[in-house]
Amino acid sequence: MRTLCLTQPNLCGGDAVRWQQFLAARGLLNSRVDGVFGHLSDQATRAYQNKNAINGLGAVDAATLSQAANDGFAGLGVPGMDAMMNCGPFASQLAGAGIQFVARYYSRFASKALTAAEANALALAGLQLVVVYQDAGDSIASFSAAAGRQNATAALAQASALGQPAGSAIYFSADFDPDEAQIAGPLTDHFGAINDVFAAAGNPYRVGVYGSGLMCGTIRDAGLVQLTWLSQSTGFRNWIGHCPQANIVQSAPSRNLVGVSIDDDIAQTDDFGQFRLG
Repeated sequence: MRTLCLTQPNLCGGDAVRWQQFLAARGLLNSRVDGVFGHLSDQATRAYQNKNAINGLGAVDAATLSQAANDGFAGLGVPGMDAMMNCGPFASQLAGAGIQFVARYYSRFASKALTAAEANALALAGLQLVVVYQDAGDSIASFSAAAGRQNATAALAQASALGQPAGSAIYFSADFDPDEAQIAGPLTDHFGAINDVFAAAGNPYRVGVYGSGLMCGTIRDAGLVQLTWLSQSTGFRNWIGHCPQANIVQSAPSRNLVGVSIDDDIAQTDDFGQFRLG
């Protein structure tokens, strides 16, 4: 998993939120909790380390986390990642780097879609899987009841071909910052249609959503999804408001890990729809 520290660009994500909350509760953070590990988070971390005779130089390293656990810190969450490429050849290295789950795609675009061979390689390395359906999904034009039916049908077919275990989840991506009217209109129609297709198939999987805080919270509260995965875009609507509620929080910036371009992710609940083949 990544180590929180002061970088340019700043590290952002659910792990930063949790650490800031811990520091704030001890009166060390002189700023609001915003999920961005900037200069004030660095200063607060150094103050915590100095108080506990830890030579961490502002990095939330193993020694710092160990002391924090003794002080009641619940941890940064379950470390994972998402990627656009086949991670199978790198599975053992990813596991060795501390990754516990890998999020990959179902899609009509074969170049980024998860395959059985990749899923089996990840399982052999002890890694859990999370799947998200995405073709485009980066503008409101991609969303409608018809598109929802099409996406859901394709996702179920790919899940069946893979052998995805029943009861796990398929997330569906809305990778932009919709306003309330867009959520109430085309996006609600889209996810309603997904639910209809899943229900007709006997609800073999739970439905999740990847997107903004406003999108995740609204669609969840409407009963159209059971799980939420918060986008890394902290400028999207209600990012900080939904962050503590999300099952998964994507982190920024992207980075290269053992030859794979990844986004870090933190699972904040024991059950986030994950599965492992075999």
